[in-house]
Amino acid sequence: MKDIIEGLNLPKQILDKTEKFMSKLLGPSINEWGELFADNVRFRRIKNQVKIFNKTRELLDRNGMEPRELNLKTLVPLIEYSSVEEEELLQDKWSNLIANMAITPENGLEPRLINTLSSLSSLEAKILDFIFEDIYVRRQMKLAQLMNQPNKRKNITYREEDIKLDGLIVFSRTIKKKFDLNEEFTKIYIDNLESLGLLRYEEPEIEIDNGFTSADLSKDDKEKESIELDLDITAVYQSSDNFYLTAFGNYFVNQCKSG
Repeated sequence: MKDIIEGLNLPKQILDKTEKFMSKLLGPSINEWGELFADNVRFRRIKNQVKIFNKTRELLDRNGMEPRELNLKTLVPLIEYSSVEEEELLQDKWSNLIANMAITPENGLEPRLINTLSSLSSLEAKILDFIFEDIYVRRQMKLAQLMNQPNKRKNITYREEDIKLDGLIVFSRTIKKKFDLNEEFTKIYIDNLESLGLLRYEEPEIEIDNGFTSADLSKDDKEKESIELDLDITAVYQSSDNFYLTAFGNYFVNQCKSG
């Protein structure tokens, strides 16, 4: 690696700092720079992929399921993204997602599911799981309340889907407290989950104050007509950091769970 860096013909001070930086960044892999380094990266990716696929196989075997063949549009990004994942939590989610995709008919959402999972950090995945579990518990409680309503007709059967997601708000401060985050990082993580379509911020409140003013509309010197003009409008826009789990967010978490 040193020969390669020196061949860049840069000032020695820059070369030394760059070499130290790359050594720290790449760790033990620095000794396999060039083709050897590329082989090492490939080996690590294959190792990750084998580990994930083995977990997927175990999940399907446990449930007596046979996988279907995935199309190329799904398979290529799936291998590309999942093979670079080295965190155990996210590897488990990849295994669950692959297993669920392999036993269900193609629905066109596969590429989006793959891209979404590849965009999550381990902490963001934990935050999303917490939100999902909180929503699930609250849904079950509301479902029980509906089922126990007095004078309810006996032929009515309620399902979890009858409890709408947009009626279950999640407070930003709950996430902040649960994961011991400051205001800035709470907002950053929720923003990212929102940008992926997993969460939706609460609609802002807009208060409009209509002000009225009068003016003289002159026809001639002798006749004047007074009219009211609605010209002064004040709007107060109040945004919210609270949010809801979206339908896609609910679907995504379910697809990344073991059955």
